[in-house]
Amino acid sequence: MAALRDALIETMLLDEEQFRRRLPDLVDTHQLRTVDPDHAGDSPAGIIRALDGFETGSVTPFEREYIAKMVRLGTAPLGLALTGPAYQDNPVRYATQTLQEMTGYSLATLRGENLRLLQGPATDPEAVATLQEGIDIWERRTVELWNYRADGTRFKNRVTIVPLTGPDGSITNWLGVQEAIDTADS
Repeated sequence: MAALRDALIETMLLDEEQFRRRLPDLVDTHQLRTVDPDHAGDSPAGIIRALDGFETGSVTPFEREYIAKMVRLGTAPLGLALTGPAYQDNPVRYATQTLQEMTGYSLATLRGENLRLLQGPATDPEAVATLQEGIDIWERRTVELWNYRADGTRFKNRVTIVPLTGPDGSITNWLGVQEAIDTADS
């Protein structure tokens, strides 16, 4: 899954035109179940308008582009989350269907929350500190830690956070990639 994680991140960081060109190869190479065919050719604004509970003005144009890419990759086997703005405690702006299924939280519940809501008694403070350090110094980090679903069951989660540079060159948002690597509650 590391190759898929890296390919997803690399593809997400492309501009819209490059993303559209790379998407079919990503799907074929990694045998993804599907990419949302209803939105494959839609503009980012069109995709946002089609989402329940979203208004185009509720996210920035920069966030719209990332959300549109995430909608197209919504069934990839790794969960994706867009958080930000960074200066407001990184609230969830969007989470893919895969992440919602992995955690048991709906998008309506996740939106506006910091993903620390997945933490619980067995969450390793050192792993959390590593993520926080990445946020503090604006660098990518990957950790494994215990997280908790909405129903309270825990799962081992491999989390990668990637800073996203906005139009003005500053880090404005974060891309989170999550993989449930052990679903046993042990």
